[in-house]
Amino acid sequence: MRKALDIILIVGFVVVDFLFFHDILKAGETITLPQYLTGLLSIPVIILSAQSLLKK
Repeated sequence: MRKALDIILIVGFVVVDFLFFHDILKAGETITLPQYLTGLLSIPVIILSAQSLLKK
């Protein structure tokens, strides 16, 4: 069950980050504070979930 939760968290945050930031290089696009906070929050979540998946 824990592995499934870790996989869902990793995939979920990668998808959300992609949807928020895939237009970052387009002219006129701005990134809001909630988008930055989501990006910052996704880093530790992905790291902790990956560590949980990789440990025995």
